[in-house]
Amino acid sequence: MGINLTCPTCGQRMTFDFARTTVSCPHCGYVRGTGLDDRAAEIRAKGRRPTISLTHRGEVHPRALALFHTGHDHLFLDQKAAALKAFLSALELQADFLDAHLWIAKTSDDPQVQRDHLSSILAHNPGHIEAMRLLMVLNGRLTPEQAARTYHSSEPVVQRADGPVATTTQTLKCPVCQGDLTFHEESGRVECRFCGYTGQPPVYKQTDDSDSLVAALLERKAQPVRWIVGERLLHCKECGAERTLLADQLSLRCPFCGSNHVIEQDALRSFEQPCGIIPFRISRSQAGAAIKERLQGLSERLKGLFSNNKVARATLSGYYLPFWVFDAMVEVTRTRIDNKPSKDRARFVAAPYAQTRFTDAQYDIEVCAVQSPPRALTDQLGDYHLRDLVDYKPELLAKHPAQLYQLDFDQAALEARGLVSTAMRIKYGQRELSDDDVTINVFSTIQQMSFRLVLMPVWIATLLEEDRDVRTALVNGQTGKVVLGKAQKPGKA
Repeated sequence: MGINLTCPTCGQRMTFDFARTTVSCPHCGYVRGTGLDDRAAEIRAKGRRPTISLTHRGEVHPRALALFHTGHDHLFLDQKAAALKAFLSALELQADFLDAHLWIAKTSDDPQVQRDHLSSILAHNPGHIEAMRLLMVLNGRLTPEQAARTYHSSEPVVQRADGPVATTTQTLKCPVCQGDLTFHEESGRVECRFCGYTGQPPVYKQTDDSDSLVAALLERKAQPVRWIVGERLLHCKECGAERTLLADQLSLRCPFCGSNHVIEQDALRSFEQPCGIIPFRISRSQAGAAIKERLQGLSERLKGLFSNNKVARATLSGYYLPFWVFDAMVEVTRTRIDNKPSKDRARFVAAPYAQTRFTDAQYDIEVCAVQSPPRALTDQLGDYHLRDLVDYKPELLAKHPAQLYQLDFDQAALEARGLVSTAMRIKYGQRELSDDDVTINVFSTIQQMSFRLVLMPVWIATLLEEDRDVRTALVNGQTGKVVLGKAQKPGKA
């Protein structure tokens, strides 16, 4: 009698894990929980054990590899103790043999042993997907059913919300008099303008709470649906009014009673909160002066010879814009090719083709996550200094509103990879002695990437010129750097 491996939930074919003796569906996460030992015996009786693919990169000691396969022979016969002994013996010969660590974690019933060996794998290869997946289950970040959904190639179903999605908010009120709060940049404290209440100063970041990109992508893949929200519904707790707001708003004031609200989450849990914020260091008057000085520069005066670019009116407001900040560990391969004919090649050139590898890193790669202001401007704001980063708290938005990200972390990671590749090509691609007969090719591979979401301070100005052209100007709220956009006629995209 054959074994029925058809999933009763989705109808797809299920798989069998010899180490854990479980039958599960990698498509929907269903796990069959009865009679596994009998089914295991039936499967083993059908033939030889399946071939195990290695995930270890690099050479493996022959004796260690033989012990590894011996361990799987024992697993095939349901001899877990003997299998563990063989895998441990393989590690005694080669301590960095990742597959031996992996199968000890899969075979052992001790959570601490599992955690130790999975951590060893990730210490050698932070991008090891299988080890990360198992550790996330062990730590409770994924359920076994969710982890099973990450084995297949399909992504979560992208679904757009039909209408405004309800939100939960925090109202920024004074705990003493229930008055309106504001944030004082010089003291770095939240203050009440009515009773004089002063909050605690913000806490500078002491620990790195960035997330692994591999873990975040696995967590996303484990979700059956990925929601796209166009509008959210705000219910004001102070006056009872309801208002529909765009999906890019993180904080706002109620237009009816003036109370200040910060969105904590929506009903579909479609976004994540920032982990840090950089407070404003440049005041409104300083930002205005910086823009005025820039407009009086030589290039702007030359433009005025051809058009009337004198500013007639201007608005200037402070905002916190979301940025994804990435750190990356990189393996760089540099190939040097000597193109000169062999008879013309100098004797000191050992070979016409040489390849070297380097391990490098890039830190604090900033990718702005909004569409407006346009990326062409926000990309020029310059690097922020993350030494001023403080823990995010909603009350820090008491004075300036904040936007929600529209560019998600997975899309931002692709841009960050491009920035890393460009930086590595510049760093390692310099031609030796300006020799046109030498070609240098640089290829970089991301070994590990982590990220976090940070709110950055930006002053945004809209300038109306006397010829009725409109320009956007940005000022970095930490460093004071000014970025001027191009003048356009009103309504022109």
